[in-house]
Amino acid sequence: MNKRVWIAAGSAVFAAAALALFVKLHYFQTGEPLVFEILPGQTASEVAKNLQTRGVIYSPFWFKLLFRLSSSSKDLKAGKYDLRTSMPAESVLNCIKSGQCLHLTKITTLEGWRSEEIAEVLAANDITNPRAFLDIVRTRNLEGKLFPSTYYFAENTPAQAVADAMTAQYNRRVKPLFHQYPTSLTEREALTVASIVEREAVFHDERPKIAAVYLNRLKIGKRLEADPTVQYALGFNFRENRYWKKGLTYKDLRDPSPYNTYRHNGLPPAPIANPSYESVLAVLNPEPDFDAIYFVADNTGRHDFSRTYDEHIFKKNKYRRK
Repeated sequence: MNKRVWIAAGSAVFAAAALALFVKLHYFQTGEPLVFEILPGQTASEVAKNLQTRGVIYSPFWFKLLFRLSSSSKDLKAGKYDLRTSMPAESVLNCIKSGQCLHLTKITTLEGWRSEEIAEVLAANDITNPRAFLDIVRTRNLEGKLFPSTYYFAENTPAQAVADAMTAQYNRRVKPLFHQYPTSLTEREALTVASIVEREAVFHDERPKIAAVYLNRLKIGKRLEADPTVQYALGFNFRENRYWKKGLTYKDLRDPSPYNTYRHNGLPPAPIANPSYESVLAVLNPEPDFDAIYFVADNTGRHDFSRTYDEHIFKKNKYRRK
C-alpha cells in the first residue's frame, strides 16, 4: 500500500513538473523578435511548419488544431508580421488574425520632393503601386499636400490609403496656418510659391526673404524666373540619373512648358514639389518691409538679395569669380 502511494505521489509530482514546464515554455517564454512572412495561398499546415522552423512555436499540431477550431483560411492573410521566438500558438494566431502584429516599414519623405520621388520610395519598399499612387495625386491635385514626414506603412497598402495618410498630416500641420495668417493668395497659389521657396532655400531664416522676393515680383507683374520651375518642367534627367537637373542651360530656360517661369508670367499651374511647414509659413508670413526682387547664391548655401538689376548683376559676377 505504501509503495502504491509513493508511486502515485511520484507520478503526480512528475505530471505537475511536466505541466509547469509546458506552461512556462508555451505561455511565458518569448525570445528574439523576428519578421515572419505569410505568402499568398499558403495553407495553415505550411504556415505552422514555417513557424516551427523559425522557432516561433513548438508544436505545429497544436497551432493547426487551434486554427481549425477558431479560424478560417481568410484569417491567414498574406503579409509580414512582427513576431518573437517561443511564442504561444494562441498568441501567434490571434496576432495574425487581428493584424496587430503586421510589420510596418518606416519611410521618410523629404521636403521639396516631387510626387514622383515619393512614388519611387514607396515602390522601393513595396508599400504600394507607384502608378496608382501618382494617378491619385494627379487626379486629386495633391502635389504640394503630400506632407514631408516619416510614415509607417505595411507592404501592399492601397495607394489611396497612402495618399490619405500624407494629406492627413498636411491637414493637421499646415492647413491651420491659412487661418492664422490670412492671405490674398488661394491655398493652391500659396503652396505653389512655397514649393519654389522650398527648392531655393537651404537655411530656415532665409525662407521669409526668398518668399518676399517672389511675392514682390508677383505684385509688380515681373516674371518669377525661378530655376526650380524649369527643373520641374524638364523632369527626370537621365544623364544625371535624378530629378532637378543641375546646371541649367540657356536652352533649358527656353523650354515652352507652362511651368517655366522664365517664359511665362505669374505662377506655374500648380506646386512643383511638396513644401515643408516652414516654407508655407514663410509665404504666409514673409519678411516684412523687404523690397528686394533679386537674389543670387553666394557659394555657401546662403543668398545675397538686391533691389535693382544692376546691383544683382554686380553680385552675380562677384560670386561667379569666386
